[in-house]
Amino acid sequence: MSSLVNRALRRLGRSLEPLLAPEAEIQRARLERLTEQSRDQQQLVKTLASEVAAYRAEIRKLTEARRDESVDLQGRLADLRAAVRRQDAALRRLARRGGIEAELELTEQRVIDRLDRMRRGSQPIIVGPWTGEIGFELLYWAPFVRWAVEKFDLPAERLVVVSRGGTASWYGLTNSRYVDVFSVATPEEFRSRTEATKKQRGVSAFDRDVIRRVRASLGGGATQLLHPALMYALFMPFWKDRAPLSRVLDHVRYRQIAPPRPAALPPLPATYVAVRFYFSNCFPDTADNRAFVSRVIEALAEHHEVVMLNPGFRPDDHADFSAASHPRVHAFDMSGRAGENLAWQTAIIAGAQAFVGTYGGFAYLAPLCGVRSTAFFSDRNYFTYHLGVAQRAFSETGSDPLEVIDVRTIRLLEGVLGSVVRARVNSI
Repeated sequence: MSSLVNRALRRLGRSLEPLLAPEAEIQRARLERLTEQSRDQQQLVKTLASEVAAYRAEIRKLTEARRDESVDLQGRLADLRAAVRRQDAALRRLARRGGIEAELELTEQRVIDRLDRMRRGSQPIIVGPWTGEIGFELLYWAPFVRWAVEKFDLPAERLVVVSRGGTASWYGLTNSRYVDVFSVATPEEFRSRTEATKKQRGVSAFDRDVIRRVRASLGGGATQLLHPALMYALFMPFWKDRAPLSRVLDHVRYRQIAPPRPAALPPLPATYVAVRFYFSNCFPDTADNRAFVSRVIEALAEHHEVVMLNPGFRPDDHADFSAASHPRVHAFDMSGRAGENLAWQTAIIAGAQAFVGTYGGFAYLAPLCGVRSTAFFSDRNYFTYHLGVAQRAFSETGSDPLEVIDVRTIRLLEGVLGSVVRARVNSI
């Protein structure tokens, strides 16, 4: 019976085979497509797995970087919290005492906190940019920078001094870098954008542009900033007669300036007197003052070679006096060397027997180079405390004091003593 059933089933299968063949072909084709899709999916899975592994590696890097940043951020936050606590304590003392002492203490603490954060960092420190007056740079800013570097042990290799005219020697920071403002801005732009104010009590738009350009010249990385506003905040109470001289003297380091050696400096006479007369508020451009300057230069040239320090262009509002032609009066055109003009003038002064010129910030340069200096004014409208600080600086550096003379006194003496005064001038 079972054999009959089996035979019947085989016959039935053979009879149905033609009918089932197309469906089998369809199934085989579907199976092949599924197999191919499976291979594609496996390849896609492998690709995705590779990409996931790469993403995981990148995430690990980012996580580690963020962890380092987090540690640095936590350190900065801890410094800020400590600074806030100190400032809060000073404010409470200020509220209790209602006096100036706590306010001065608070300002000083802010300066100290800022410098201490610089010390803890590792980025280059842009020192400046200095775009202000020559006298303030010589008397306050450069000495303040030296104090900050010494007090907080700021590494010289991190310092990038930014000033104008080639004044690197004024800072005396061995192994530091120097970038001149005139390498990233023209003298015309400098003058137009700084003539409104020379007091850098904040970071001006021009300062920000210079900083951005200097940072780009350094490679575009992160930097820290030691801006003159920090010095202004610290010394302003003294300038406003709200703090004693010690406010300045405790935060400066005075040094004699080592003479620079500009490569292109023209040959100079063996011995000479350096002269620079310019017109200013305390020595205005009047016929009497012009006549006086002419007489001084003529008297000097009778017995000395005279080297005029006129730069040949105007980076500020001071107009120089140009001496008449004389065989013993020498002038050098510095108009094409804006980025070196103060380096040239410093080198010329440092090699001179003496300096004679207008009283003002520029007159401080000669004594700081160890050179005898005589300066004249006709209107006593300058702040005498700057001169007092300057004389203190000259004393500390072992230099002769600056002789400051009212031209009206000279005119009086000329009328009374005549030849005696001329002999005194010739003895310089």
